[in-house]
Amino acid sequence: MNDDHFESLITRLETSAQQSPRRYLLAALGVVLLGFVVLGIVMLLALLPVALFAGLVAAVVLSGGKAAILLLKLGKLVVLLLIPAWVMIKSSVQMLFTRFPRPQGRSLSEAEAPELFARIRDLRQRMHGPQIHHVLLTDELNAAIVQHPRLGLFGWEENYLILGFPLLQAMSAEEALSVVAHEYGHLSGHHSRLGGFIYRFRSAWGRLQSLSEQWTDWGSRLIARLFRWYAPYFNAYTFVLARQNEYVADRTSAEIVGPQHAANALMRINIAAQFENDVYWPAIQRMVGEQPQPLTARSQFWVQSLDQHLSEDARLRYLNTARLRQTDHMDTHPALSDRLQAIGVQADDAAARALVPPEQSAAQVWLGAMLVAIQQEFDLDWQNNAAARWQEQHQHIEQNRQRLNALQAQTSLDTDERWEVIQLTQELQPDADVLPALNELIELLPKHVSALYRRGSLRLARKDEAGIADLEHTMALDAEATLSCCEMAWNFYKDSNAELAEQYRQRYLTRDDFEQRVRTEFQTLPANATLDTHQLDADTEAKVRQLIQDNNKHIRRAYLLRRILKTDPTQHDYVIAFDTPYLTLGDKGPEVTQRLAKLEFPIATFIVHLGSPTFKAFRKRIKQMACAPLYNRKA
Repeated sequence: MNDDHFESLITRLETSAQQSPRRYLLAALGVVLLGFVVLGIVMLLALLPVALFAGLVAAVVLSGGKAAILLLKLGKLVVLLLIPAWVMIKSSVQMLFTRFPRPQGRSLSEAEAPELFARIRDLRQRMHGPQIHHVLLTDELNAAIVQHPRLGLFGWEENYLILGFPLLQAMSAEEALSVVAHEYGHLSGHHSRLGGFIYRFRSAWGRLQSLSEQWTDWGSRLIARLFRWYAPYFNAYTFVLARQNEYVADRTSAEIVGPQHAANALMRINIAAQFENDVYWPAIQRMVGEQPQPLTARSQFWVQSLDQHLSEDARLRYLNTARLRQTDHMDTHPALSDRLQAIGVQADDAAARALVPPEQSAAQVWLGAMLVAIQQEFDLDWQNNAAARWQEQHQHIEQNRQRLNALQAQTSLDTDERWEVIQLTQELQPDADVLPALNELIELLPKHVSALYRRGSLRLARKDEAGIADLEHTMALDAEATLSCCEMAWNFYKDSNAELAEQYRQRYLTRDDFEQRVRTEFQTLPANATLDTHQLDADTEAKVRQLIQDNNKHIRRAYLLRRILKTDPTQHDYVIAFDTPYLTLGDKGPEVTQRLAKLEFPIATFIVHLGSPTFKAFRKRIKQMACAPLYNRKA
């Protein structure tokens, strides 16, 4: 199923769920039951060869050895049957008993966080849900519930509550409890047992799909092909239920802690994530140039940054950006505005102003006396992991500083050198005023896209409407700058000119939808893809050819093609299409595909086997183009 079919199927199912919830629910349950049929077929494939061999052994024993004479007479036929039977047994046993990796994080005991565990027990009692077996802390601004099957496909789940330590530092205890209640609500099915079941079943199928992508022998590929056929339909039919389950989990958290705390948690996460990306990490990056060793108290620096730099204006800006996002089919999580509306809270400016840093964070309340020790653990781990990269970047910044000094010492600069000075100045001296230098550069080169964008953003930051003209000029020269330009223009006008703000908002949404479709198309290669000759320069072509020659096992012939996007014909990537030799034992296509996919090609490329059912149609297109092979073993 290609992405367009998947999207249209979800749209149709959402409409069906609204118009006839009962009919949709029955259809979704039918697809879920089909999943159990698929698993039953897999188990049958695992047991059938075992039963066959057991029958042969029993026949030999019960016949007093006469059946063994018959087996010897059949000779090669028995051997030919034994090989595929053994492969199927091995593949099926591997699938049935494969152990999935456990979630990673810093394990937290009840003795270390008695307040948190008391809250978890209270949640379980109120929501009648399953036990949380492990609580893990991670160094991420996120939270999740993960079920780990102890017995592989046979289940016996262990439930892991994963809490991001930076998240606990950014939230109040009630807001963090809202997050925990939301995640726990997925497991408990507090409002809908079916919703909890679907959540768990989607997780299990996700693990199986990931596992099947790693299988290479032909027996495993039979099972993987069955999974790949079923998975898109399962994902599509349960997508609406999964989306509804997010709303149910939000409603659960609102009931547990109150709608306002639940809404504050959702807004806080969105704001903190943008702040982390725009302010926190850039501040740490600036430290790289100032000191040769990593920051020692990074966790505390995160808290200080939130207190000192997440101002009311910044909260408003980040919340407005989050409100621009629309719910789509790329994620079961709805957009922030839709989630808040569902629990009856508005994401308005007053809400952002009220989101001041909490007097006591969830980390302080829940971890108590262990907080400092846990901070030190995370800080030490980060220092050890970041040290080599930090030192490398520190040397790079020192080189840039020397380069800036050298450029500033020159008596005259060309346009490229002028732009380099502006870039280096902003990197090394963030508070320096580069507007005069930008004006001079744009006067010399009026179509310098990067300079126009930079000047426009600086002007708007200074409340100068002339920056809008720079952004419009930027978008006219480079359509890929549309999202960031429209977002800045919308933020500039939202309080002073509602009509213009709405125009830029609509331009943002239109472009965002277009870019999402482009990204989706880049991620897949359908059988009806538009192909053309590659049109690469000779040097790049030679590099690709050499990589294939160096890894030519089981490759008879290979072609290099250009795939043109249907969504945007000005964009393209590449396809390496290969054929395997006629006389090989089994299908070597998946093995070759995986081997080539691990190589670092100088171009973005898909690797496809022309002998696979999906891509056989490419042969006709290659023939029509009279495309010469990039590699030919016969040549």
